[in-house]
Amino acid sequence: MLPSHDYRIYPSLLDKFQDLIDYEIVADEPWNKSGDKYKLTPDEMYISIEAELIDMINRVDGMPIEAADRGTAFNEIVDCIIERCPCRRNDMIIRKSQLSDTQIVIEAKINDFNFVYDAQFCREVAARFPGSLTQYLCEAPMKTRQGIALLYGYIDEWVGNRLYDIKTTSYYNFGKFERKWQRHLYPWCVIESGMATEIESFEYTVVVFPKNQLVLSGSVYPEVYTYDHEQSTILLRNHVEAFIDWLEYRRKFITNPRIFGGTLPEGYVGHPVDINLLKSA
Repeated sequence: MLPSHDYRIYPSLLDKFQDLIDYEIVADEPWNKSGDKYKLTPDEMYISIEAELIDMINRVDGMPIEAADRGTAFNEIVDCIIERCPCRRNDMIIRKSQLSDTQIVIEAKINDFNFVYDAQFCREVAARFPGSLTQYLCEAPMKTRQGIALLYGYIDEWVGNRLYDIKTTSYYNFGKFERKWQRHLYPWCVIESGMATEIESFEYTVVVFPKNQLVLSGSVYPEVYTYDHEQSTILLRNHVEAFIDWLEYRRKFITNPRIFGGTLPEGYVGHPVDINLLKSA
């Protein structure tokens, strides 16, 4: 049985907090510039990222994002092929169809988006994970100077002593996911919980779907990181403790008690944080 905990933390929160730390780098990314001018200045970017992080913690429902749903649908298709089972999600419909005499496709509908994937390409990606344990929930408590933090998350694919997370994108440069925290948190949880004694590596399996494709097919780029448990423990604890410091500093804006080890009250609905209040706090 896991000990009682003071905080519940998953990788996406740590990733968004990393963006907050790196707000000046984020502000300098091409999508935030028009010529030499910022769309959001670095100071504005900090407030924007902080508001997004608070809304994420408070579980504020946002508008569906096509790129995110494209990746979610693709992950589910890959898992269905690996496990030879139908779609398990209630919010998604997946079916196979014949597009032409020579091409079979897999159609997926999620939210208001419809995606069409090349079936052969989906099978090729699934073949990279033979015998995989899919969508495995890993969790383990970490002692911090502020208390016990339960770290948890779902591993996309687990094969032998290697863990994988499938990422979909429309552009890619190697190292794009280096500062993401899944590669530290998932292996750490697996080892600390006793589910494995050693994890050799963590791979972001990056699937690039070029823009404006009617039938989605693409290229696969493995971004592999050798796992060092001692090193990741240090890095992860430092980042988690910094996140908790920020969390306590902004605690008055947090309406979701679950992150503090509590439970959601019946009928809980998250509401977007007022950016003007953040600026003045």
